[in-house]
Amino acid sequence: MEKKLLKDDFFAHINAEWLKTAKIPDDRSSIGSFVELDINLEKLLKETITKWSKDQTQIPNNPQLLEMVKFYNLIINTEKRDELNWSPAKETFLEPLRNELKSMTFKDFFNWDRDKYLEYSYLPFDFSVDEDFVDNTRKIAWLGELPTILPSKETYQNEEEKNKLLNVWKEMVLDLLTDYGLEQEVANKMVNNAIEFDNLYKDYVKSSVENADYVSAYNLRKRGEVTLSKQFDFWTKLDELIGQKVTEVSIQNLKVFDAFDDIFNDKNLDNFKDLMFIFNLLGTTPYLNERIRAKASVFKNTVYSISKNRSLEDYAFDLTKKYFSMPLGMYYANTYFGEKAKKDVEQMVQSMIKVYEERLKNNKWLSKETIDKALVKLSKFEYMVGYPEIIQPYYSEFKVKTYDENGSIFSSVHSFGKIMAEYRLSLYHKEEDKRFWGMSPSTINAYYHPMKNHIVFPAAILAYPFYDVNRSKTANFGAIGAVIAHEISHGFDNNGAQFDENGKLNNWWTDNDRLEFQKRTAAAIKLYDGRETEFGKVNGKLTVSENIADLGGFDCALESAQREPDFKAEEFFESWATTWRSIYKEGTAKRLLDSDVHSPAKIRANVILANNELFEKTYDIQPGDKMYVPDENKVKIW
Repeated sequence: MEKKLLKDDFFAHINAEWLKTAKIPDDRSSIGSFVELDINLEKLLKETITKWSKDQTQIPNNPQLLEMVKFYNLIINTEKRDELNWSPAKETFLEPLRNELKSMTFKDFFNWDRDKYLEYSYLPFDFSVDEDFVDNTRKIAWLGELPTILPSKETYQNEEEKNKLLNVWKEMVLDLLTDYGLEQEVANKMVNNAIEFDNLYKDYVKSSVENADYVSAYNLRKRGEVTLSKQFDFWTKLDELIGQKVTEVSIQNLKVFDAFDDIFNDKNLDNFKDLMFIFNLLGTTPYLNERIRAKASVFKNTVYSISKNRSLEDYAFDLTKKYFSMPLGMYYANTYFGEKAKKDVEQMVQSMIKVYEERLKNNKWLSKETIDKALVKLSKFEYMVGYPEIIQPYYSEFKVKTYDENGSIFSSVHSFGKIMAEYRLSLYHKEEDKRFWGMSPSTINAYYHPMKNHIVFPAAILAYPFYDVNRSKTANFGAIGAVIAHEISHGFDNNGAQFDENGKLNNWWTDNDRLEFQKRTAAAIKLYDGRETEFGKVNGKLTVSENIADLGGFDCALESAQREPDFKAEEFFESWATTWRSIYKEGTAKRLLDSDVHSPAKIRANVILANNELFEKTYDIQPGDKMYVPDENKVKIW
C-alpha cells in the first residue's frame, strides 16, 4: 500500500505522518512549511516586542524601533481604545467625508484638493507612481482599477457563492453602519446602493488570468493622445496630484477607462458615493477597538473559512509588523541571521547561475542569437541574500503620538499612509535606489524583480525545512535550492522573458524562438490545467508563470545537487516534497484556485516530480501509476 501511494501521490506518501496530525489553527487559513516557519518566527518576534513594550530601556538604539514600540503600545491599550470607540476615525475622517458626499457631483471629485486624494480611497480613479516598464530609470504615473466587494472577478461567476458572500458582506456592513450611528433605513439604502454599483463595476475589472499577465497592464498613453473622459480633465488633475506636468500615463485596465463616462455619471452617482463611504469606513475598522475589529472581520473570515479572529496579542504583532516591517526585519536579520548561512546560500546561488548558464549554452530549441542574449541577461542578474544594505527613507519619518498626546492607532496609520504616498509620488520621473527591497528580511518568501533583474532571498526563509546549515547539500538543494532556482527562472518565464538584461520591456527573441517558446508555454499550461484538487480544478493559464519557474528551477537545482559528491536522489526528491507540505481551509483553497498564480502545494510537488526522468527511474514509475507522465507530455523549457 505504501509503495502504491508513493507511485500515485508522492506528496501524500512523504508527508503521511505530518498530514495525519496537521491541524490548521482556528485563526489561520492554512498550515504548512511556510506557515509553521512563520509561527515560530512570530513567537520569537512577539516575545521581543513584548519585552520592549514592558521595558523600553531594552530597545536597541534605533529611533524606528522606539516608534514601533510606541505604536504597539497603542494597540494593546484596549481600555483607551474602548473609550475612544469610533471617534478617532469619525470626527476627522468619516464624518467630514459623509457630509461632503451628500451634495457632491462627479465633477466635484475632480475639484477636490490634493490632500483629500491622498487621504481617501475608492475615488473615481486609482492613481499611483510606479515603474515604467520600457524605461526603468524613471517612474511614471499609473491609473488603475478600483477594488470590488468580492475578492476576485471569478468569485462573482458562481451565482450561489456570490449571493452567499454578498449577503454576509451586507449584514456585516449594516451592523457596522448602525453601530457607527446611522439609522437602519439609511444604512439599508446605502448598502443596497453600494452593491448595485459594485454589480455594475465588476463587469469591467480584469480577471485573475488577465492580471497574471502583468505585462499587459502596461498601456502607455502620452499627453494629448487620449482625454480619458469627456467630463473631466484627467491630465490637469494628475499634474496637481503629482506636483508637476505629467507627460504620460500607463493605464492598467483599458476597459475601465474606455467606459469611464458610462460608469461614473449622474445615474450611478448615489450608488458610487455610498460604496465609497462604506469602503472608507471599512478601511478604518482595523484601527479602532477590538469590538469593531471583530464585527468587521466577519466577511473575510467567511470568505477564507477562518473560524476565529486573531487574539489581541497576535493582532498587535500583525499590525505592528505591517507598518514597521523593514525596521523589525533588519533587527531580526542583524540579530539572528548568521554569516555562514549567508555565504552558503550565496554559493548555492552562484552554483545555480552557473548551471543555468551551461543549460542555456546547451539548449537545443533556441537559436544562437537568442541564447547569447539570454546569457547576457543571466550575467547581469544580481542576487541579494539575508537583508538589504539600506531601507526606504520614509520609516525615519514615522512618528507616533501616545494617547496622552491625543494620538491613536488610526491617526498614526493615517499619518504613515500620507508619508508613504508622498514618497511614492515624489519618485515621478526619477529612479528609485535599487538597493531597496520590496520584502522585509523577516518575510518567509523570495522574489524576482523583472525591472531590476535581481533576486531577493530574505533571512527568514533561510531556515528549516527550506535550509539547514547542518544537513546535507542534497537536502538543501531540494528545498531552498529549488526556491532559488525558481526565482532565477522567473527571469525567463512568460512574463519575465519579455524584459532584457537591464530590466527593460524589450523583445530580445527571434520570431521563430518566440513561437517555439509559446508552444512550450502552451504545453506547460496543458500539463497542469484541469488537475483535480479537493476543492476544484487547477487553471493552467492562471498558474503558467509560476509553473514555468517551478519546471526550470527544479531541473536546475537537481543538476546542481547532482554535482555534489554526496548526492542522493531520494533525499533530494523527499526534501522537495517536504517543502511543499500544506493544507488549506475550504474557502481559502477555493479563493486560491480562483486567483492565485501559484498551483496548489500538492500539485506543485507532484507534477514537477512526475515530469522528471530521474524521479521516474528512481522510483520505477510505470504507465498506470498516477505519478506517471508519458515522455511525449513531459515539458522541458529551461
